Amino acid sequence: MGQLRFRISNAQEYDPHIWQTAYFSGLEGIPWSSRNRLDGDMLIIDRSVNESGKLSIVWPTQEYGPLLVSTASLRCQEQPYILPLELARGTIHRIRGRALDWQRIGLKIPDTFTQTMDRSIAYFVQAILASKRLEECCELAQAAIDWAITASKPLGRAFVSQSLQARHQSERQLSTLLGVKLVPYPGWESHTSALEAASNTVQLSMEIGQLEGDMKSDRVSILDKQIAWARDHSLRVFGGPLINLQPHAIPKWFYLFNDFESLYEAACKHATQTVERYRGQVHIWSAAGGLNAPNTLGLSDDQVLHLAVGVIQSVRRADPKTPVIVSIDSPWAEYLGQKQDGISPLHFADALVRADLGLSGLGLELNLNYWPHGSLPRDMIDLSDLMDHWNILGLPLLVQLSTPCSVSPDLHSTAKTDIVSNWRHPIPAIWDAGIDWGIKQTNEPECGSADESGRQRLPINGLEAIQMLMAKVNVHGIIWNQFCDRTEHIYPNAGLIAPVGKKRSLLDGLTRLRQLHVH
Repeated sequence: MGQLRFRISNAQEYDPHIWQTAYFSGLEGIPWSSRNRLDGDMLIIDRSVNESGKLSIVWPTQEYGPLLVSTASLRCQEQPYILPLELARGTIHRIRGRALDWQRIGLKIPDTFTQTMDRSIAYFVQAILASKRLEECCELAQAAIDWAITASKPLGRAFVSQSLQARHQSERQLSTLLGVKLVPYPGWESHTSALEAASNTVQLSMEIGQLEGDMKSDRVSILDKQIAWARDHSLRVFGGPLINLQPHAIPKWFYLFNDFESLYEAACKHATQTVERYRGQVHIWSAAGGLNAPNTLGLSDDQVLHLAVGVIQSVRRADPKTPVIVSIDSPWAEYLGQKQDGISPLHFADALVRADLGLSGLGLELNLNYWPHGSLPRDMIDLSDLMDHWNILGLPLLVQLSTPCSVSPDLHSTAKTDIVSNWRHPIPAIWDAGIDWGIKQTNEPECGSADESGRQRLPINGLEAIQMLMAKVNVHGIIWNQFCDRTEHIYPNAGLIAPVGKKRSLLDGLTRLRQLHVH
């Protein structure tokens, strides 16, 4: 049993959610399943393996609120670690290391990064010297974390700016697909005129769960109209996923199947019929999505892989010419830290690529700042590292992205998921009492804008994430994963259109990005 223990000052003041976000991972970044518990001011993590690894956990930051940070590699030992001190060590190492890597390939490091990182290191050294005084050590380590995360902003922006300049030297306008996902619900036409300037692509949802609804013929007729609208406005169509095993996309009658073969045949039949109906009108097919994450149908790993292969082959037979991809949900695989019935995203994708099924690319679905059923909040450096990590398979990436645009209550959301930025954290004494370190709660705060102090409200907002993805050569497409919050939708407050029907500022930001960078 690989037990690790971590001391934290005033642990009971933290939101209890955060202790369950903690997970350990090895060199490949794949989480091990663990059991986490808080005993007084001690976080105890029990694992079935005894190998060294790094701990990742959502942690408060002064400027950007709750954010996933990690330690350096830790070994199992009898003496407990001091959690904030180890998180500071790991955060400084990660961000400084990335700056050095980028500097070696020619990136000009901004002075603000160097100055801010120096302050972080100074606080970290003080925290080490105070390690026998827990409260003081934790406060100093917290300051080191805060300054390191603050330093990551100018570093990430410098990388984006200089990388996009380099890309434009060979491409006047990038060929990147930039679009929004639409679902076949009534009222979808509202505000679509704004998409024409912001997008060159539209993703149309085609899961069985989306098309069945109350009246299948009504949903299909809406999809027909969406296809015609995209064609009339010269938008490329990304169709799918055709099969998705996440709860929101599974029709209720799927749970009635007593055997896997019946489910398999129904999924392949749906894929075949849908592709045959829209062949020649869709430019990219997404055969399947969300298969790697834990499913509620009780399917084994072998059955999930068999289903993925069958659906891909069905698409290829019905339409041999159009490119086909498979979408991977939660590619950081945080879910493996809590549940053992999911599949490692990279291993799942690697198995499909090695099967030589004719895949043209891979989709990555990133719903940042949602838990569960999403990805924990990350900074720009983490997002960059993820794209580099997935480059190992050598296939183009199409990223489906969303982040919260508001922290207001969302009555139309169907997902049982929290916005992590709403979680409660204590404010250490070393922080100024007047600093608003989280998301400032107003009637309808906007993602991508700043509060009255000029600070960003999220560790990485929608526009920053999109620009980072544009800077990556291996990312061939970026799709905003939710268009409108006025109708039934999955993720709270992720739509470009607010519940009251007002355009959010992110939509205007997408328009500007397209004008600057994309065909």
